[in-house]
Amino acid sequence: MLQLVNKRSLLRGGALILLALVAVACAPAGVSQKDLDAVKAQLQAKEQEAAAKEQQVNQLQNQVKGLSPSTVIQAGQLQPAAPGAQPTGWNTTESTRGGLQLLATLDSAGPDAFDVKAHPMVYMASEGGTGNDGQTLFAGLQVIDASSKQVIASASYDLGAKISPHTLGVSPDGKWAYLEGVRLLQDGKTVEDITLVINVRTLKLAQILKQESMFQGSKRTQRLHHVISFVDNKGQDRVVLEYGFGSNGGPHFIIDPKDNNRVVKAITVEDTGYWMGHPFLTVDPARKFLYVGLKMAAWADVAKEVAGVAKINLDTYAVTIIPGVGQHLIGMAHSADGKFLYVNDAEESMTVKIETATNKIVGKTSAGVAGPYGLAMNWDETELYTIGKGEGSHNTGSTIGVIDLKTFTPKRGIINPIPLLGHASSIDHGFLHPDPKVNELWVSNQAGTETIVLDLATRKVKTYIDSPHGGNTHSGAFVRYSADWKGEVLADHGGPQPAMYKTRLGIVQAAAAK
Repeated sequence: MLQLVNKRSLLRGGALILLALVAVACAPAGVSQKDLDAVKAQLQAKEQEAAAKEQQVNQLQNQVKGLSPSTVIQAGQLQPAAPGAQPTGWNTTESTRGGLQLLATLDSAGPDAFDVKAHPMVYMASEGGTGNDGQTLFAGLQVIDASSKQVIASASYDLGAKISPHTLGVSPDGKWAYLEGVRLLQDGKTVEDITLVINVRTLKLAQILKQESMFQGSKRTQRLHHVISFVDNKGQDRVVLEYGFGSNGGPHFIIDPKDNNRVVKAITVEDTGYWMGHPFLTVDPARKFLYVGLKMAAWADVAKEVAGVAKINLDTYAVTIIPGVGQHLIGMAHSADGKFLYVNDAEESMTVKIETATNKIVGKTSAGVAGPYGLAMNWDETELYTIGKGEGSHNTGSTIGVIDLKTFTPKRGIINPIPLLGHASSIDHGFLHPDPKVNELWVSNQAGTETIVLDLATRKVKTYIDSPHGGNTHSGAFVRYSADWKGEVLADHGGPQPAMYKTRLGIVQAAAAK
């Protein structure tokens, strides 16, 4: 086909010459004009056929250009680390207490998976579920250029079993990604829940972790559900691995990504004093407190007022309980000045406002959607967006509610909730794009096949970013890289990082001064 296209110019440019030669050569032999017209028609038909094939090739080439480089990491390709490369004594007192184990260390060296000079800001998200071919995908991730919105790289991890991972988190320096995974054991029957630690630069697997601990008298393995990262108030890089599904979350682990991802602190029931709920944690803008949702009271057979938020001091690990917040706490979002924390109650489809200085509930309103999940705020903090997943009910939600933060009621005078259309289904997290001039909300899509980009100025979908293999996505992170691969997480499921909070606070203060 490509050879035919290369000859196209000869076909077109030589057609008239050939016709003239045929006419000159054949005219003396009594060739009629009708014969000459027939030859001309045949040549024109060939030329049209060549043009059609060239167009087809161009279309295919454009499709190939649009495809991201995709890597499949299979079990046979997983190379153990070189002798002596794995530090001894990975376990700490806290990893043992919470039951987090290092199962394997692997050689993750290799060529760069994408060009950070061409793509300095990216959005990374998980991918799994059912793919384009109708088959269940292995745990995977995708890297999207935050400006062009093109998928520039992707990888999947074939460890013998398939899954739709519920998370993708990145360390504060952009070096490591953390992904829920599974593997098939050597007996060929047993599937084990694991956590994948991935070298972002190569998208190769670096470590395999597993959580297992005693719970109610027997061993229980929890799956990784969410991941947040932050630099604490002492300048230390931290990642929080959040385990569990439903309303029996935990333990959770604060790890040091610069110390081989070793555990600094486990957060267990013994620490909070109450069962932890759906794994949704966040850190305040000053990086002084970690907020943890507690177990849904109705499922715990305890007094309703107990359901609330555990507020953990990151310097002392002292715990303060903020009670009576709701029945099934999930999404959390902070004001840029840290004065208020907003929390979703998915069971009652409400959103609660907490004053952080007093730890008191100062407002409660309808979320405007059924079963709200994630929470996000706009740049001038006049609107709060509730991600309508349908948590605890239909789980097929595709709309976003808008709360007016001046009145703390669902916003009037607009289409509310906002329909996302497309393949939106069971949407879960919303991420404010780090550039206020862009003014977008990127929405992950647990039962859909795309990442949804909402224009906050028009409240309409700007584009749908197809997952590279047609899989689902859940959670993600915006990351900025310099040319030498020094990275910085700008926002993740726990909310913006301090630089974004500072920008947002400046916008809020400027608006107030007018």
